Amino acid sequence: MRAFKIIGVVGWLAAAGTPAVAQEAGARLNLICTGSDAVLTVMEPSYRYGRPYGYGVMIGEGRQPAQLGVMVENGAVRVKPPKSSEPLFAKDDRDGWYDLTDVAIDRLTIRGRLKWNRLDRSKLVIDRRNGQATFGGFSGVCAPVTEAPEATKF
Repeated sequence: MRAFKIIGVVGWLAAAGTPAVAQEAGARLNLICTGSDAVLTVMEPSYRYGRPYGYGVMIGEGRQPAQLGVMVENGAVRVKPPKSSEPLFAKDDRDGWYDLTDVAIDRLTIRGRLKWNRLDRSKLVIDRRNGQATFGGFSGVCAPVTEAPEATKF
């Protein structure tokens, strides 16, 4: 009886130590995330009584609507970021899609990193419970895209 309990506990610990992959081998998950992305904006000085109230040009951060594409296939994650997220000297893409490294897919989250160049890096985090996604300056909500040609959303 004691050996049975030990084997059961060892089996439970082995199962708990490995992350559960929600996708079967060969399954494909295609997501489109809608939200907003951070962009740099240039603000001119405001005018008060016909004179500039501030000197020079100020740089600030604004937000604009954006979409992020995410594809999960065979344990690999690819993203199609909005053009406003791409840094000036980004590595080459394949039709706008970038492969992520340090990918971790479990039952609750999808995570990965993208190294744009020597300095710029972005992290992807998707909460699978509510669809919230962040990628660099992008934040939004993801929804699955149907692959069937006849399928409609509504």
